Amino acid sequence: MNLFFWVLLNLGVPIIGPIFTLVLVAPAHGWHVAKALIAGSVKDGQLFWCAIGLCASAVYEVVTALERGSAEAPVLAYYAAGLCVAAFTCSSLVMSGLVNTHYERTKAKAPPRNKPFADGAFSRMEIAMSILFACGAAFILAFLHVHLR
Repeated sequence: MNLFFWVLLNLGVPIIGPIFTLVLVAPAHGWHVAKALIAGSVKDGQLFWCAIGLCASAVYEVVTALERGSAEAPVLAYYAAGLCVAAFTCSSLVMSGLVNTHYERTKAKAPPRNKPFADGAFSRMEIAMSILFACGAAFILAFLHVHLR
């Protein structure tokens, strides 16, 4: 497969595709609604899910190279372990953020004297981390695909 089409299918579709489809809302409902939908999808940790999938694809690339008997086996084993740790970290962060979002919704519905102790939704740091993890996983996947051919 041509490298351009590989990048388009494996990186463009999971990362850029959902944001592009949300931009298509703009002509019907306006840019204000489209921007709010894009921000809401990033805020709710959707890019963590993309990063998990990209890490899984990169681990598949590594395992395939190990099965072929690559001379770089020790380095590839570290890649596989690091990608598994990154995917687990993404899973933990998205779970933590969703629990916080749940408590915030519960807090908004609860009477003032019965407020839960936890509060807050996804912070700007978590949003930045989701973007960083997704971009990092995409870069590593592309690097491994090109390097291990």
